[in-house]
Amino acid sequence: MFDTLMAYLLAPWHLRQMPSATPEDKIARAAWCRDHCTSFAGRWMIIAVVMLFVQLSPLGFLFVWGGWPILALGFLSSFSMGIAHLVAQIISQKKAGPPRIDEPVEFPRDEE
Repeated sequence: MFDTLMAYLLAPWHLRQMPSATPEDKIARAAWCRDHCTSFAGRWMIIAVVMLFVQLSPLGFLFVWGGWPILALGFLSSFSMGIAHLVAQIISQKKAGPPRIDEPVEFPRDEE
């Protein structure tokens, strides 16, 4: 359960599973991070927004006696993790270069 949660939320968990001995492996790791870190950042941002909405909603009064600071700290930490994944994606794009773009494809036209 813990490994599944870590694999869903953290890009470094996946990057630790990949080899990193040769320069080609490092470029492959950077390309993977370039392609996937935005998904992880989006997941963290969704968690942050949900925490913010709960904190600002009338339901937030339930957390006033002890839980409210936990929601505030949870929001800040999840927002920071989202930003960290975005920064990792930008740095990886500088290392690996822009993503490969497929050649344009001609669409068949119905000639009548």
